[in-house]
Amino acid sequence: MDQLVVLQEIFESYMRGGSSRSIDPKSISGDCADLVAALLESFEEGQIDENICIRLFNCLSDIYDIKRLGDICRLAGHLGVAARCYNKALSLTSDRHVRSVLLNNLGQVHARQGYLGRALHHYELAADGFTDLGDVGSLAHVLGNMGSAYRSSQNYDKAMESCRKSLDIFKSLHDDFGVAQMTGSLGRIYAETDEFDLALQHYEKSLSDFEGLGDQRQVAWLLNRMGRVNAEMGEEEVAIGYYHKSMEIFEGIGQQQNAGVVLSNIGRLYLDRGDYDLAADHLETSLDLIRKSMQPVRANAVSWLSAARSIQARELHQQALHSVGGADGERSGMDLFVEASMKYAAVGECYSELAATQGVGLPELEVLAGIARFASALVILETEDDADKAIKLAEEAVMALNYALSKTEDDQETPSVEGLRRSMMGVKEAWRIALAKDEPWQLTDVVADATEHFTQGVLQLSSTGRGCKEACGHLLPAFKNLGRSMTAMLKGEPPGDLSDSMTYLKRAESAFELAAPDLGMISPFQIREARLMVERLQDIAKDGKAQRGLLLETYQRALLLMGRVLTRAALKEAAELEVVRTWDESMNLSEERPLGKPKPKAATPMEMGERRSASTEAEPMEDREALPDDGGEGRISKFPLIRPVEDVLIQEGSPSLGGSVRSSESLYRPDGGLPLDLPLEEPRGAVEGTTSTIEGPDPFESPSSHGILKNPACIDSAGFKARRRSPVKYISKFATVLGADLGGILSGRSQFRTPRLQRWSTRAVLEFLVIRGFSLFLALVFLYLLIDLTHYFI
Repeated sequence: MDQLVVLQEIFESYMRGGSSRSIDPKSISGDCADLVAALLESFEEGQIDENICIRLFNCLSDIYDIKRLGDICRLAGHLGVAARCYNKALSLTSDRHVRSVLLNNLGQVHARQGYLGRALHHYELAADGFTDLGDVGSLAHVLGNMGSAYRSSQNYDKAMESCRKSLDIFKSLHDDFGVAQMTGSLGRIYAETDEFDLALQHYEKSLSDFEGLGDQRQVAWLLNRMGRVNAEMGEEEVAIGYYHKSMEIFEGIGQQQNAGVVLSNIGRLYLDRGDYDLAADHLETSLDLIRKSMQPVRANAVSWLSAARSIQARELHQQALHSVGGADGERSGMDLFVEASMKYAAVGECYSELAATQGVGLPELEVLAGIARFASALVILETEDDADKAIKLAEEAVMALNYALSKTEDDQETPSVEGLRRSMMGVKEAWRIALAKDEPWQLTDVVADATEHFTQGVLQLSSTGRGCKEACGHLLPAFKNLGRSMTAMLKGEPPGDLSDSMTYLKRAESAFELAAPDLGMISPFQIREARLMVERLQDIAKDGKAQRGLLLETYQRALLLMGRVLTRAALKEAAELEVVRTWDESMNLSEERPLGKPKPKAATPMEMGERRSASTEAEPMEDREALPDDGGEGRISKFPLIRPVEDVLIQEGSPSLGGSVRSSESLYRPDGGLPLDLPLEEPRGAVEGTTSTIEGPDPFESPSSHGILKNPACIDSAGFKARRRSPVKYISKFATVLGADLGGILSGRSQFRTPRLQRWSTRAVLEFLVIRGFSLFLALVFLYLLIDLTHYFI
């Protein structure tokens, strides 16, 4: 089996989201057969190995092999290797058409990397090549790609212009598939500019066209997009209906990874609504379906899950603290502590995965991962009463913080994280008092170390100038005064007056009450308890006969109460774990806000200017073009803004298109081998600009690996021939649906999850006919019996 055949099989299997057909590695032939076999093995294990791709790139010499390897690398997210493949292929050919295909693909790679200026440059070169060749079909696809790049840079005027030119060409070619795609692309532009009514109109038109074409995958992505628009409009139940129907279709066609993308959108909807348990459940399930190579889809889902888990952990921690001391709440309180700790540990895993994700580029994520692990240890530490175990937990927390500090690059963040580390080290030393009570030569040093760590922790937090400054500031003189008094008592000297410490703790109690709930509702109560412990300590110190052990125990309890309050406050100051982050299809951070705060409205290009790419200066904005009003097909009629999903899916008399996509311009090897470009491959996930919702592969956002043919925002088709309606297909479809509905009625099978999820169906009519028919039958039987009985009595 030729190595190109194997590369093609890997590519197509990747698109389908499944495993490849069984291939014997020994049967592979070619100059690089061993490396191709290794690539196949890595694919079957669930991840394309970048190192194998690089070695294979250096080995391959055939332009078609190199091009297909580039396509695979682009799908797997190895964009640097993909760009090298396309450039190498360009250096091996002078054929104008092949070069234009490769230039288009190279433009798509640069667009995915966020280099929009380079992407537009390569698109323009490809467009010039196809124009000179008279290949208007390929030109239409490149124009769609250019529209995507302009949309990503928020130059919506030029995006609209490019997509409309592409749409006009597809119409002139009677390419129904291209028309349907570009109609949806225009809908996306309207969605990003908050013109939701126009977005829904274009989506509904595109949906109707794809229904006619019988393309269920594209229908599913459109339903997903319509769900997103409705979610942005606040129509959450309508949005959930669209999402569920989209998932239904994806599951029906075996694309579980795409169903996972839609599921993550549902999770984001619940997250924005404040249903954190539902959000976490949906996002966790989605991550079981979404491949790690589907970026930024997976990165966004992981980020949103980390935010949901963070707020769950914080609320569980607060509930656990309040439950301690209840009549029968000790056991349930412990369960809450354990669950909160597990949630924080899961948050650490999320941030670690994000930090390791290629293209994310946020070093502070490693710090957040360390802080989350610190919080996980802190929660359990609050329940611990064994000194040895407590010290071990404190050491684990400090180790996590040390790792976080080693990854910190922002100097302004270092004091708060250092303050957190110092606070935990003080807690550790406070626990050591119980172990050193029989070793007087160590006890004084332990008390001094605990005081030093706590005071340094307060000073570090005070330097940040944030919310903890005033509340924690009152703890500083309390720690110092208490430490001096305890040191004096250990040396046999008069302890001094502890009333100053009690005064400062009283002020701290009031400050923490004012800072609640940001710094915790339990904090003022623990400060009050610590003040009572200090008062008791003073009474014990005045009693000359007091035992040393009781003195140390009371001091330790006061110190631990103060240290726990300080550490929780430091944790709040060190990092905001409950942050929603979203990346766009170029892996640029498009959203970053604390959970619970309203989403900022995206600025328009007129407000913020053209976003600069890595290689071009911003261009001046042009006036936005109006929708064409030709009085005929070009005009889109006004639809109701909010419509049930079943009314949108199939409309009586709505235009529908038929046929199937074929490639009429595929590039073949001169020796008659496999085509360079094959139709309809699965695109990678993408996220719409600043809409803060995951988007996966869809008809309008699809980086193509087969050359011309799909675009991250406008194109997903590899073919140029028009698609036609098939009456036989409609009759067959109607008969299938009729049989399925009749079978559902007879078997009592349930419908979809909600009433909105009922798609093109005759079930309601059939139910009416069955019920009325059965009623008529019963009436006739009754009438017959009545007549028969009447004759009998006569």
